[in-house]
Order: sequence, then C-alpha cells, then structure tokens
Amino acid sequence: MAETSKQFLKRFLGFSIGPLVSALIGFITVPITTYLVSPTDFGKSAMYTMGYSISSLFIFLGLDQAFVREYNDEKNKKNLFWNSLIVPLVFSIIIGAIYIIFYKPVSILMFDSIEKYIIMILAFSLPFAVIDRFNMLVIRMQEKAKLYSLFNIFNKLFVLIIMIPYLKFIDNSFKGIINANFISLILLCLLEIYFVKENWKTKFCIDKKLLTNLFEFGLPLIPASIITWFFSSMDRIALRQWSTFEQIGIYSAAFKIVMVLGIVQQAFCTFWTPTAYRWHKQEVGNKKYMEVSDILITIMVILFSFIVLFKDIIIKILSESYADAAVVVPFLLFLPIMYTVSETTTLGISFSKKTSYNILISIVAAGTNYIGNFMLVPRMGALGASISTGVSYIVFFWMRTLISRKLWYKFDLNIYIVNIILMLLLSITSIIFNKVYMNLIIILIVIIYNKKHVMNILSFCKATLGGMKNERYNFSRRFRD
Repeated sequence: MAETSKQFLKRFLGFSIGPLVSALIGFITVPITTYLVSPTDFGKSAMYTMGYSISSLFIFLGLDQAFVREYNDEKNKKNLFWNSLIVPLVFSIIIGAIYIIFYKPVSILMFDSIEKYIIMILAFSLPFAVIDRFNMLVIRMQEKAKLYSLFNIFNKLFVLIIMIPYLKFIDNSFKGIINANFISLILLCLLEIYFVKENWKTKFCIDKKLLTNLFEFGLPLIPASIITWFFSSMDRIALRQWSTFEQIGIYSAAFKIVMVLGIVQQAFCTFWTPTAYRWHKQEVGNKKYMEVSDILITIMVILFSFIVLFKDIIIKILSESYADAAVVVPFLLFLPIMYTVSETTTLGISFSKKTSYNILISIVAAGTNYIGNFMLVPRMGALGASISTGVSYIVFFWMRTLISRKLWYKFDLNIYIVNIILMLLLSITSIIFNKVYMNLIIILIVIIYNKKHVMNILSFCKATLGGMKNERYNFSRRFRD
C-alpha cells in the first residue's frame, strides 16, 4: 500500500522528536560550558572528540552500513545483528589496546602534552561506541521512532546532568568534559541493551555466507571511511597544525551552535535511509524521491538564511571570549545542509550497490578541504577553516549528486544550483558587510524563488494541524458523550 504524505510526515516527526529535544539540551549545554571552560580547554576537548569520532568511524569496517543495507532482506535479524557486530567489537578492543601502548605519541599529537588517563578513556570508549551504534541501528531499522527519540534525549541529558556539576565543583578543564561524556556513554549503552535485550540474549553462529555479503558491501567503504576521516576532521587538524587551541575552541563552539541545524540532518537521515530502501523494494516511482528532495532543500535554505541573519544574536549566548565565533557560522552551515540534501540525491549509488564511488567522492572532497585549509587557516584561523569546510561540502554534494544521477535517472538540478548560489552569496555578504538590509534582500530572493515549495509546506502544515485539531475535538466529544 502506498504511503500517504500524512503518514510520511508522522513517521518523520516521530524520529525528529528525539533529535529536536536533544539538540535543545545541547544548545543549553554549550553556552553553560563556555562560561565554565576557557576556549583553550574547549579546543582540547574538541581534539578528543575528533579522535573519538575518527576511531569510531574507522572501527566499524563498513559493517554498520552493511547491516542497514541487508536488514530488510535478511530474515534472521538477530543472526544478522551478531554477525555485523562481532568484528567491529573485537577490532575496537585491538585499536584501544594500541592506543594505550602508544599513549605518549597519541596524546602529544592530540593535546601537545602527555595525557595517559585521557588516552585510556578514549581506548575504553571504543567498544562502547560499537555497542551504542548497533543498538541504535536495531531500533532505527525497526522504525521504533519514540524509543529512538528517547535515547537521543537521554544521551544529551546524561551529559548535561553529569558535566555541569563536574566542571563547577571538581575539574573545570577539558578532562571534566571528557569524563562526563564517557560516563554518559556507559549509562546509555546499559539502558539500550535492556531495551534490545532479545538481540543480546540470542544464540548465534558465524554465518560465512552472510559475513561475505556484509564485507562485500562494507569493505569498499573502508578506504572511503579513512578518506572521510581526513575530510571531516581536516578543519581541526589544520587548526591544530597551523593555529592555536584557542582558535580550535572558538571554531568548535561555532560548530556546536551550527549543529543545532544538525537536528534536521540527524532526524532526516535516521528516518530517510530505511524509508528509501523500503520504497525501492516496493518500486515506488522516482518522482516521489525528488518531491522529498525539493521540499528538503527548501526547508534547509530557509533555516540557513535565518540563522545567518540572527547569527550575532545567537552567539551572544556564549561567553564573551567566544565572540569571534559569529563570523565562523555562515560557511559552517553548509556542512549539515549539503550532507542532508545529498542523502536524497545520492540514492543511485546506494541502490546500484556501487559503493566504491564513495572513495572517489571522498578523495575529491578531502583534497578540496586540504587545499582550502592549507591556504586559509594560517592567515584566517577559524574563519579560514569554516570557509574551506563549507566549500568542500558543496563539492561533496555535487560529486554524490552527479554520480548518482548517472547511475539512476536524470533528475532536474536547477533547484540545487540556484539555492546553493544564493546561500554562498548570503554567506559572503554577511561576513564582509554584515548589513541587515543586504541580508534581508537576499533572503527575500530565496523565499520568492522557492515560493511554490514554501506554499506547499505551509498548506501541508496547516492541513495537518487542522486534522490534529479535529481529532482532538472528536475525542473530547466522545469523552463528553
């Protein structure tokens, strides 16, 4: 049975609640943290986060994405879970042991000082990262939106509850931030295991045929993952190499503010991946995918416009020592926007299972990012890193889109071309001139160009809200009767 727009939106909103609330908690946490921690310590905590993210990305060997790809086709879900989990879990322990053995060079590389305790925390975090990832993938693929949202909320809530008292009364250095996140991760994993315990209790056997299928899909992603590591972390690596921890702290504060927009990215990508694969299996028409894509880029470009317009006000919630973060915001916004929209245009690569193209995409984007950072960071610091990141994600979007279009079908590109040009124009204008009237003129052009989709979104929201009111009215009437 074809899914109606109302059902589509209802499921999307179900997955959005958690990221929305967790982003709100994160938005509260960031300014509080900036008042308790110096930009230098904030920068060091960002380097730890980068190390954790890099390690987490690498240790999965592409099997987490293979798990998602095979989930709807595999009848024995529990066996798929364990065969996908076991290799990354063992590999995470091995990588953690290597970190502990070579803690001195690793800690000097990350912090410019020897921090054995922090490297041990990083090593112990990796197996929990694997457990957390696969637990959440199970919940996500089962499309248990409310439970998925709940764990997103718990993740941020645990950090807030633990970190603020720790920084205030015990240690207001970067170690306090790291300890709070580690404790939060352990608590979250234990809670997740309880709710997906049927997967953990089951007996399983190593299925060589299944593992072969998983590795055939996942292994081509390993080189791409390494390049993606370089691509996604080049900004902080460049700042670490050619700038100061203070600039890393300012950049990271702006990054966390920008990633409030990441709630849309996280919610949509979490919801979209299983939906797109299900539609593909049901042979849903290509037009429906593009309708989603057009609506998505309209929403994202409007959110982008208003965040840029109010960026100076938003940054004022941070401590005064982070005031320079305002100019970093515009180009950083391209990261969540270009990545999210590309999830709707890259389906040709996923459907054709030609994931080796991800290597080419990552190489080109990473090369762009490296050249940009090499040229801009020594002169412009955090601003240079943000410009390079923004441009490289635009390149990333176009590489994914054009290759997918070649493998899939020739969908129209005009809406992407015009909106990206308008976003670039607004970013440059807001950084160089920062005049409200100039920004408003560009935003007006954005709204006029996307008028059709804006009206459709407003009409749809109005109809949905009207339906909800009618349902409440009918319920209350039945209750009175």
